Amino acid sequence: MAEEVATRIEPAFFEESIPSSISDLVVEIQASAPKLGHGLHHDAAFELSDLVRVMNCYYSNLIEGHNTRPKDIERALAGAEIEEATRPLALEAKAHVIVQREIDRLSRNGALPSPTSSEFIAWVHRRFYEEMPEEFRFVEGRDGPKVEIVPGAFRSKSDDDVSVGRHQPPSSQYVKGFMDYFSKRYAAAQAGATNKIIAIAAAHHRLNFIYPFMDGNGRVSRLMSHAMAQEAGVGGKGLWSISRGLARGLKDKTEYKGMMDHADQPRMNDRDGRGNLSAKALQDYCEWFLSVVLDQIQFSNAVFSFDKLEGRYRKLIEDVIDDKRAPDIISAVLKHGSIDRGDIGFITKSPERTARNTLKALLDHGFLKSVSPKTPVRIAFPVDYRERLFPNLFTDGEIDAPKPSVPSFITQMRTKEIASRSYLKPPFNEYEEFQKRVSGITALQKSLGARSTLGKIAAQELATTEPTTVDWQSVEDRVIAESIGEHGQSRAEVIEALCEFSPGAVSQEQKDEIEKRVFAAAPVLAAKYNKRIMDRKPKR
Repeated sequence: MAEEVATRIEPAFFEESIPSSISDLVVEIQASAPKLGHGLHHDAAFELSDLVRVMNCYYSNLIEGHNTRPKDIERALAGAEIEEATRPLALEAKAHVIVQREIDRLSRNGALPSPTSSEFIAWVHRRFYEEMPEEFRFVEGRDGPKVEIVPGAFRSKSDDDVSVGRHQPPSSQYVKGFMDYFSKRYAAAQAGATNKIIAIAAAHHRLNFIYPFMDGNGRVSRLMSHAMAQEAGVGGKGLWSISRGLARGLKDKTEYKGMMDHADQPRMNDRDGRGNLSAKALQDYCEWFLSVVLDQIQFSNAVFSFDKLEGRYRKLIEDVIDDKRAPDIISAVLKHGSIDRGDIGFITKSPERTARNTLKALLDHGFLKSVSPKTPVRIAFPVDYRERLFPNLFTDGEIDAPKPSVPSFITQMRTKEIASRSYLKPPFNEYEEFQKRVSGITALQKSLGARSTLGKIAAQELATTEPTTVDWQSVEDRVIAESIGEHGQSRAEVIEALCEFSPGAVSQEQKDEIEKRVFAAAPVLAAKYNKRIMDRKPKR
């Protein structure tokens, strides 16, 4: 067994340098998260965030093997009667939503404590188990009798010692010391926006490695990760779910467990960091985790896009309510957050009685709601129509829904690097041609001395395209612009590099076309960057 010292969790972070593959992912996450909810009124976004909390708890509990129907979670939150057979699971899910609501409230009010502090982690566990139904407040004891879980209490005595698969967490008597060290290490990692995002991934594994509680460690760690995302500024108004991504993986549902096990590996050799655990395995794991984060942010950006959501909602109303005026009310409420009842007639351009009937139909179906019969109406997202409004939130089937383009190729590329090892084997044949072109662009950049990374080019030029429809000339033009305008390359050097790194042999006709492009771009770029462009002999 490894020595029982808190430094056993090292490396906790990337101390000397951050791998470029990880820093690229951070850049993409930082660019994508602020777009969430763009165009939505804050009231509509707030309503959606509660739906996402239900989704987050659904997947978080699913990871633990507890499958609770979203309808039952909604009923538990509303205090409605639930079938006895499903009541414990529904109340367990309700507890998760309640705690996440409290975390989000603290974040909105600027009162969120450090998410990696021992105090905060113990508070999350305490609040979770205070709301937990009695059926889930006990675990099997080592000698047979059930042991009651003390909310918020770390393991502390020998009877609390546990094994988690092949992993042997620290002995209970050392847990407090490990948690103090954990808090100190990740407090230091909070310096800088990039570090805060990377720490979300690293701390998630290391907390589970310590396994501080008798039970509930997985869900507490996922709530901690949610809080860390809020603290790092990539919470996206609460409109994306880390648990959905962890439960589904990038290509396979078993990835989460496999990657957590992989990050448990001890240091392999003298080139594998200086800590007790493998630095390379931590890098693999963080790449995967942050790819999952990006994938979920992109998914939510697509599903919760104002234009797409409005279109789906209008189509749903047309199918359900036989009143051509009803969709206009939905559009107005989505845009403005709430609408006074007296304004419905102006929106629908109809007499007062007709407007009231249209409004009543929307209220009766649960598409709108209000505090009282006379107060303004607000948007609602009735559970019976969730899959029509938000395709693929809870289901696994193929649904005609917008799909995020950046993860569809960037995440695949990230995963391919990991997949060359034994623990992930997804198929990538369809991306081979795409990756050849990417390699050419990357080599072109290096030849010209351009400093921007592939991740930045992808974010700028490829963010709305699929691999089969990439405008490669546009990407090359970006490289030309950077090379001539920002890095002082000559036109002749650019022409030579474009010819050298084009796929296949370049005919004279193609070379002439490349020269025309570069010479046409040069004066424009010179004016833009206010730099003198001089032809020099190509480098040999």
